[in-house]
Amino acid sequence: MLFAGEVRKRIAVVRLADWFNQDRGLVTVCQLVVNDLLKNKIDVTQKRLQMDQALKEENVVAFSEVDIVSEYESGAIAVVQANGIAGLHSNTVMFGWPTKKWRLESILRIMRAVSRTGRSTVLARVPGLNMPGRQKQIDIWWRGLQNNGDLMLLFAYLLSLNALWSTSKINVRTITNNEDEREKLAVGLEELVTKTRIKTATEVIVSPHGASITKVMHEHSRDADIVFLGLREPQPGEEAEYAERLIELAEGFHTTVFVHNAGEFAGHLI
Repeated sequence: MLFAGEVRKRIAVVRLADWFNQDRGLVTVCQLVVNDLLKNKIDVTQKRLQMDQALKEENVVAFSEVDIVSEYESGAIAVVQANGIAGLHSNTVMFGWPTKKWRLESILRIMRAVSRTGRSTVLARVPGLNMPGRQKQIDIWWRGLQNNGDLMLLFAYLLSLNALWSTSKINVRTITNNEDEREKLAVGLEELVTKTRIKTATEVIVSPHGASITKVMHEHSRDADIVFLGLREPQPGEEAEYAERLIELAEGFHTTVFVHNAGEFAGHLI
């Protein structure tokens, strides 16, 4: 389920959600409108027709949904839990990158809530996706501290199945400050990619003494078309600090996809 706002303004993230789907599931694109139906008349049908037209023009096959809620966070959580078609329920909730920091903090709180219902979260900053014409590079930064590696690899693989990304090179990278940890991390990476049977290259990077880990990551993935990063659940009250960290990370990459795996197979190699 993708919370996309106005489809035409967020078509890049809508297209990305469609690529992740790869005809192996269903995508619902939701426009969440904060308003009061008891006081105001809102033409939900017209809004949904506009969404359908925009999706059709972009050749994206997805269900459209417009929900009127009195408050953004509680409304989004309720909509996620209610979403479903013929007994099928969304297992992943996706958000486009917000323009306001306070909205990013809201998304982090929503993520914490929906993860408790077994739903994973994807947060994508998509300034614009390159069209075909050269081999594409997909970078995954894996640290092994959370259970997000499985889902990041799966998304990268699904993306590579798309005709536009069929020549993609997938890199799984990790970084350490300690030369002594290089071999251990290299073994962990090899185990990860071997068991998934997804063709990838692996690399363990030792950060130079005193260098910022974020800066090293930016330098190694500055040419990547898409970078996948794990997304952890901040503790209540830590959302503002963590939001700053995410903004710092995302601004150094072209397209950034943060992934939090809370699903049935979290922590089990796909």
